[in-house]
Amino acid sequence: MRTIWTPTLENFSGSKYEQLANAIGDAITRGELAPGSKLPPQRRLADALGVTLGTVTRAYTKAIYRGWVEARVGDGTYVRMAEPKSTGPLDLATCQQAVTDQAAFLGEVMSRMGRDPVRLAGLLDYHTANLEAQQETVLTFLARSGVDDFGGKLVFTHGAQQGLFAALAAICEPGDWVLHEAWCYPGLNRAAEALSLNLCGVSLLDDGLNLDELAACIDKHKPKAIYLTPNSQNPGCIGYSGAQRQRILALARAHDIIIIEDDVNYCTSQEWSAPIWQLAADAQSVVYLSSLSKRFAGGIRFGFMLLPARLQPRVNRIIHAHCWMVSPLLIEIGCELIRSGGIHQHRDAWIASLQQRFLTMAESLDLEAKSRGLNGRLTLPEGFRASNVIAALAAKGILARSLADFGGPANGIRFSLGRIPRGEEDEVFDRIQSTLTDVLNQGIAVV
Repeated sequence: MRTIWTPTLENFSGSKYEQLANAIGDAITRGELAPGSKLPPQRRLADALGVTLGTVTRAYTKAIYRGWVEARVGDGTYVRMAEPKSTGPLDLATCQQAVTDQAAFLGEVMSRMGRDPVRLAGLLDYHTANLEAQQETVLTFLARSGVDDFGGKLVFTHGAQQGLFAALAAICEPGDWVLHEAWCYPGLNRAAEALSLNLCGVSLLDDGLNLDELAACIDKHKPKAIYLTPNSQNPGCIGYSGAQRQRILALARAHDIIIIEDDVNYCTSQEWSAPIWQLAADAQSVVYLSSLSKRFAGGIRFGFMLLPARLQPRVNRIIHAHCWMVSPLLIEIGCELIRSGGIHQHRDAWIASLQQRFLTMAESLDLEAKSRGLNGRLTLPEGFRASNVIAALAAKGILARSLADFGGPANGIRFSLGRIPRGEEDEVFDRIQSTLTDVLNQGIAVV
């Protein structure tokens, strides 16, 4: 008798039917259930899992609603066939998750909210204060991730960029200095320019900042803040060591500097470490920023920040001046995604496999490379410009980004690996490798 697909429900959260529905989605994402394959008959799967027939029926219905599978009358339930490939370029220049089932999760959340008009009406007024139930949702989510509030204040934002701007404006005055990683998120430059702040980059090592250089910059500029991305440095693909984090925290405390810690960038559970906010454990020395942009989708402008209580009144005034308030409706959508498990995608294995493919490709070309989270960084030989490779890749329908855009070297390229569609990874890496081979063989270098 042929063995049927039987998932391990304990690997997933929620009720039994939610666990099974999420297991179906995970198996499809990992390729275990291929497009067009038939799911087990409901009664047989119920017997195999030791659950009721109703549980399997509800799970299959939820999977149908999410667009993963389709029911064929009299024939069973099948994994939906893959959508036709996009005719546009593959955007590996933008760092975000591949769009898989996010639309289905979002549609489910909005449909559920729409069926509760009383609840919905309560989100349509002006709110100048944060919402307690939604705050509790995010604080619980953070605590489960290993981030405690330590008596700090939670403030909602329209994405982490607004949180970064508000933090800088609350901490600094025009003309003050802010230190940052030498290869840095461009949004910091825009915020600093708008606030008339001076920036100084500190060079990066394999485990974080050059600490001697950091100490020298502190002595020279007397900065008010340091902006860092310790868990998944973008575009360097670096994770700060524990010793680095402790030393940076000690320097900041000794010189009365606030660390603005950006923990937006996705990294796998194996890569993630306790943030500096958690190490500080005092809600005094660090402002912690995060959002759903890299965990779910960039279009969900739902962010949040943990900050010292003394900064909250000024941060609130700055956000109020920007946009009057962060939309309560958007806040609730983000919180409902958290509650429903919509952002808890089991993608670590998939992302890790893309990272390994990227590193293997680079090794075959004898090129230096690093990968972390959604990104891969490639270093071309001295004398070669990333812009030439990026132009050649664009001609083959793949977009990538130069490290020079982040203040990095002109021979560095960043690829957003998370954007590679499942089932197309062989083709994508073949195109990248053949393009790199052509450019390197032709010797297109700086003249």
